[in-house]
Amino acid sequence: MAKQTSFAHQKAVLEQFLSLLSGFENEFRGLIDRYEQGILSLYEDQGLMEEIYEDYKNTYQDSLTSLIGDLLTRIQEEDIPFVEKEIDFISSR
Repeated sequence: MAKQTSFAHQKAVLEQFLSLLSGFENEFRGLIDRYEQGILSLYEDQGLMEEIYEDYKNTYQDSLTSLIGDLLTRIQEEDIPFVEKEIDFISSR
């Protein structure tokens, strides 16, 4: 049990946590890109009517993209800095 609470172990777990958050960050960016490209492809390549495309984009797509962007901002500005602060604290021990 001492291994689980040692500073070295906690630092390793926090580094895994940081890696997980960075992975989520990349996945969310990829989701935004795939979502936008998929809808644009339906319009440009598959012939989705412009009126439908514009209405969907303005009513739904932009707000969902913004929501995912807010999650990215939260991860970047709050979650990652928190874990980095904890790593720094543990490292100073």
